[in-house]
Amino acid sequence: MNLQQLTYLVALDTHRSFGLAAEKSFVTQPALSVQVQKLEDELGVLLFDRNKKGAEPTAVGMKVIAQARQVLREAQQLRELVQVEKGEMVGELRLGVIPTLAPYLVPRFLVGLTTAYPQLQVRVEELRSEEIMVQLKDHRLDVGLLVTPLDDRQLRELPVLEEPFLTYVSANHQLAGKTQIEAADLKAPGMWLMQQGHCFRHQVLNLCAATTDPNAHVTYESGSIETLMELVRRHQGYTLVPELAVLDELDTNPLVKRFADPQPVREVSLVVHHGFVRVPLLTALRQLILESVPERLWAGQSGAKVRWR
Repeated sequence: MNLQQLTYLVALDTHRSFGLAAEKSFVTQPALSVQVQKLEDELGVLLFDRNKKGAEPTAVGMKVIAQARQVLREAQQLRELVQVEKGEMVGELRLGVIPTLAPYLVPRFLVGLTTAYPQLQVRVEELRSEEIMVQLKDHRLDVGLLVTPLDDRQLRELPVLEEPFLTYVSANHQLAGKTQIEAADLKAPGMWLMQQGHCFRHQVLNLCAATTDPNAHVTYESGSIETLMELVRRHQGYTLVPELAVLDELDTNPLVKRFADPQPVREVSLVVHHGFVRVPLLTALRQLILESVPERLWAGQSGAKVRWR
């Protein structure tokens, strides 16, 4: 038994297909099949039922796979611990970012990260908050960049930003003439909202203190803030956007309006599982993010934090 066999075992469980598991593991299908078979022979049990649809873990296989995942996590943490002690910024960084943050923040720091640490392999994936939390706990992600607080004892949060909510109002809407928006103004008709499942939607509803009537607002079934802004520009109504989404047009676009103080903000944090040992990498990543945005967005300002859960 070796770590490579356990890696193939977990890959097969993840993809439930010998062909796909081999492709994702960058080996041939026969090579992966042979190693899984050797592991089964050594243990004396059948770990997967093979059928035309693929591979399904047996009852004992599920227990072995769970333990294999734990062994691989511990082995990875051992490697990372040594890297930290040697002062190395190497290996893979698997970063999960929520969709309402990724297009506006990741391009600001990603090039700086890869330039500063060329031996670091960075993989960024857009995922919803709940998916990031699950994958952090399963050690399928190293770091999450999402809205907090999460109130989850299995995860550790490092606040980075406090990003204001802004309104994006069509020129012919009743709120267009206001220089600042009050929370009470959000009772106005015509608000466009994001689809269910996005933490940004929940924050907007909490900020609005919206009724439980699902028809109180029109909901556009998209995870794209850009689409909501385009609806406002081309039609009418209004929506709420995070400041980073309109950072380059704050002083020139009359459709963008700030809230009166204290401005509502969303807290953005780097989140890791408690077994995460690459603290220097986390610190460096936080600093790069801070340097990529205006100082007024840094955590610790005087905004009114809006929760999403």
